[in-house]
Amino acid sequence: MSDIGDLIQEEAAGEAEFTVESGSPALDGNVREAPILYRLIGESRFRLVRNNKFELIFVHLTEDWMRQAKVDLSGLDLARGLNVRLTWGEKEDTLSVKAASEAGYRTAVAVQMDN
Repeated sequence: MSDIGDLIQEEAAGEAEFTVESGSPALDGNVREAPILYRLIGESRFRLVRNNKFELIFVHLTEDWMRQAKVDLSGLDLARGLNVRLTWGEKEDTLSVKAASEAGYRTAVAVQMDN
């Protein structure tokens, strides 16, 4: 399997879509924290991690600001994996997720904090 971070090829704007497979540490509630991707490209850092509260967090960091989007994964049927879509651009970043058994995505728009 290739590194999920390699899906991020553009710094200014882009989209990455992938599946976190069932059995991954990111979907295991017994694992305290699970990094999914980290990518440094140009002046930007991108990070996706599942924290100890079972939330998926997408962080996009530049010298001027940080954007963060968060989605609670508890209550999702993750037995067949989790579909993830990340988007980033000049005006906003989003994190969208859906269990393989769901029809539609749940989307969180990132909050921006200036440095």
